[in-house]
Amino acid sequence: MKNQLSIFNFEQSSIRVIAVNNEPWFVAKDLCDTLDIKNPTQALANLDEDERAMFNIGLDQRENFDNRVSEINIVSESGMYTLILRCRDAVKKGSIPHRFRKWVTAEVLPQIRKTGSYALQNTQLNLPLAEIQADEEALQIIVNLYHSLREAHEFAVLAHDVDHRWLKQNIDKDLGGHLLHNLNRPAKNALDKAKKYIHAKSERIMFVKGMLSLLEAPKTKRIADF
Repeated sequence: MKNQLSIFNFEQSSIRVIAVNNEPWFVAKDLCDTLDIKNPTQALANLDEDERAMFNIGLDQRENFDNRVSEINIVSESGMYTLILRCRDAVKKGSIPHRFRKWVTAEVLPQIRKTGSYALQNTQLNLPLAEIQADEEALQIIVNLYHSLREAHEFAVLAHDVDHRWLKQNIDKDLGGHLLHNLNRPAKNALDKAKKYIHAKSERIMFVKGMLSLLEAPKTKRIADF
């Protein structure tokens, strides 16, 4: 499938967006230049692996890129959110990142749609507040489950301590040896994955809520304390 290129104009800058497997990916250089990110290499390295990629430029697209390079760094939609959120001046009224943030809300996001095939449409943002609130409620349930599992994991660690060997012996006898085993390393792995998911999901929810309400200085609500 041919990768479609779209170009959005922000003041004196151009933001190139490429459809990869029907998903919008932003040219990293355009975002970093516009947001005045001083260390683009580090900023991209700090993104999750699924938020950044290398894109091979086709011969039919060379006119829109530097002819001296054959591939470029691109950033997913989620990665774009993260770059904006981590830009300190994004909420400073009048700054370029602040104006860019509002421009993304007013022009770019309403046009980037996922409708089976990638298309640009003049429609409203496809993340209504009701959907975000539902996501937030679901996330709160996950957070509660996270804390419950963490308490169980801490109990299992305590039971394995040499000073509490009697506790482990009683649990193994009454409930079986697999209980404490599953609450130890397997539970720790699950907690690590859940923590990463909660951070990413809460960050996206806070961003979209800020975009929808057009807050001048949105306050980050801590959903969970890790």
